[in-house]
Amino acid sequence: MAKKKRTALWVTLGILGFVIALLLGCLIFVEASIKNLDSSLDEKQGQVVAAFESRSEALKDLSNAVKSKMDLDPQVFTELENAEKQLKAAADVKAMSDANLRVDTAVDNLFFVLRDKYYYLEGPELWKIEEDIDSARSRIVIESTDYNKVAKDYNYAISNFPGDFLSNIFEHNKTEVFQIVEYKDIRL
Repeated sequence: MAKKKRTALWVTLGILGFVIALLLGCLIFVEASIKNLDSSLDEKQGQVVAAFESRSEALKDLSNAVKSKMDLDPQVFTELENAEKQLKAAADVKAMSDANLRVDTAVDNLFFVLRDKYYYLEGPELWKIEEDIDSARSRIVIESTDYNKVAKDYNYAISNFPGDFLSNIFEHNKTEVFQIVEYKDIRL
């Protein structure tokens, strides 16, 4: 009889140990998944920043091509330069999104003034620059959308069990998503 009790105790302890090991394994797996998503967020944010930089280069080309010829409207360039500075100084996704909207508004304003008052500057060089800006804008939308997909997965992972338990222990915080801008065609 004592042998049966010992056997039952060992079976119970074995089952309990198995359940604990299973739970620990699950927690380790979920934490690794959260860390992978966090790493992907950093990578995706870098791709969004690279898209911003690509647009910035095209905007510099545009400024170099037309600024001296648009001397009656220096404020459109000042507005664009200030928006670009704000974007470069942005430290988080929310600030980047806000600055990106400001840059986009400044670009649209510049092209409005260019079309309205300086339409005679149109030519192959300007068309190429406009194409580069449109391409960069499209890339911004694609990269921001990709970032947002990963951010939503990350936020979901840390807000549902067992991720919420782990996020309290390892201080995982929800992340913001990029505002997706509906870009207008800027072609003259």
